[in-house]
Amino acid sequence: LPAPGSVPFLSLHPSEEVAVGDTVTLRCRAPRSGVRVSFYKEGAGTHPWHVDAAEAVGNFSTEVTRNSAGRYRCRYEMPASTWASDLSDPVELVVLDPTYPPPNVSLSPAGPAEPGADVTVSCRSPFGVTFLLHKDGAAF
Repeated sequence: LPAPGSVPFLSLHPSEEVAVGDTVTLRCRAPRSGVRVSFYKEGAGTHPWHVDAAEAVGNFSTEVTRNSAGRYRCRYEMPASTWASDLSDPVELVVLDPTYPPPNVSLSPAGPAEPGADVTVSCRSPFGVTFLLHKDGAAF
């Protein structure tokens, strides 16, 4: 069995921001081969929603819908055993939907700001959405 505390690593490909209709792959890396990988979506109960018989990397690909957004985790299990790893750290999938109109953005205080001054950026939308702020093409 793997050492206690051997936690799998979950990543999303091509990235953690994917548009509706695109394909996202959840990739769960285990510290050893010959395991079974289970994927979990937070808020979807305690049962895995997909299981992959894997070597050391379990993959699950799916077409993205608005409902795909959320936090995901994975874990691995040894075949013919009741032992299972801890859950991976969560990874957040952000679903981009170009059918929504752009949000209203405002700055407070308005106008130019002095270097080092505090500025509040406000985003508003009538839809229950999550906002990502971008500066020079990089999210923060």
